[in-house]
Amino acid sequence: MMLGPVLRPGQAPGLLPQRLAVVSHSHPSISKGGAEIAAYALYRGLRDVGVDAIFVGACSVADRGRLALGSANEFAVFVEPERYDHFFHLAPRGVSEQLVDILLRERIGLVSFHHFFNLGLNTLRAVRALPGLAAFLTLHEFLAICQNHGQMITRQTQSLCERATNESCVACFPEHMRSQFTLRRDTMLGAFGRFDGFVSPSRFLAERFIEWGLPPERTTVIENGLLSPPEAAPPRKGEVSRTFGFFGQINPFKGVDVLLDAADLVARDPALSASLRLRIHGNLVGQSEAFTKRFEEALKVHPFLSYAGPYNNASVHRLMGECDYVVIPSKWWENSPVVIQEAYSVGVPVICTGIGGMAEKVRDGVSGLHFRLGDAADLLRAMRIGADPRNAAHLRAGLPAAPNALDMAERYLAFFGSALAGRQAAARDAGIAA
Repeated sequence: MMLGPVLRPGQAPGLLPQRLAVVSHSHPSISKGGAEIAAYALYRGLRDVGVDAIFVGACSVADRGRLALGSANEFAVFVEPERYDHFFHLAPRGVSEQLVDILLRERIGLVSFHHFFNLGLNTLRAVRALPGLAAFLTLHEFLAICQNHGQMITRQTQSLCERATNESCVACFPEHMRSQFTLRRDTMLGAFGRFDGFVSPSRFLAERFIEWGLPPERTTVIENGLLSPPEAAPPRKGEVSRTFGFFGQINPFKGVDVLLDAADLVARDPALSASLRLRIHGNLVGQSEAFTKRFEEALKVHPFLSYAGPYNNASVHRLMGECDYVVIPSKWWENSPVVIQEAYSVGVPVICTGIGGMAEKVRDGVSGLHFRLGDAADLLRAMRIGADPRNAAHLRAGLPAAPNALDMAERYLAFFGSALAGRQAAARDAGIAA
């Protein structure tokens, strides 16, 4: 399966418009998910390389008071969530009117969308219909393909879904007819069809979307970049401390229950429990009563297990630098978790579930270790291997460089230029003015 090429930085043809817009389904001051952080990093990277770019985030009207725009180049469109259709992903007309008004007023010639949620597919169509405007879409997860929050996990059994079909989707959502899922897919592809190009942060995600219906010649892979350089990691002294850290949202998809199962196994080995530390960072709010109770009980009975609470982006590198490994036990495919890049940037290997985007980004035995999905015993096996100082040194030596926002911006610009050059050539061949 061939993907469209990415030109190297400095190769972009001179076809780019003077002003660009990066449009996200949220703003980092409201939500700090991977997609909005990546979109904001691209915006900042574009400005750092001298591109006149603006950032537009879609925010709930209820979050207006929390919104903190960073400069006069940042804008917001406001959404009423109760009026948003979550099956066909259609927003009230006022959302598209707000965004179109911003793009026209700011004389934008190219839009880089980083999601369609909150904005609605109708907004994407309205923007794409503006004359002379180029438009690109970055895919950050599987929401277009999967109605179950874009996780590609079955609702009933919480098992991985290999491929979305009408039959499998109806099995998850029996309240919908098969014809509705056909119409949903057609609606998605119809809204995507007129885009000039598509970007995926991982090859795994790109290949899933190409199988689903995206044109491979207009689809490419560009890794997300980190917004700012990390603080220097503290120097390591003596023996490896064997601290394993989890960083991320604490929810059923992120596999914290697998960590708790592994903690129960560690407790059976007095020597291991005396030399190993397992630290969990994240927000516990909104979890089920059963999970919260189990989590709190585990903290009481396992002295090597600690909960460090929520964290912010400014402190994540320092906190990761205190760990020997970052553990990612996710139960869904993931795409390109920013936590992997953050770990690499401070010289920390990763232990992760060996599936999807995680397996792509973490080379088993080179920059980290894989373990089987949902298997606490296999996670413990990987932790034992990683606890050996010789293995830890080997894995640290195999860490790749983490891309930054400038790297990301340059590669996006190269792809934009390449795609627009192709469009111009096709129009010329067809005898049409580009």
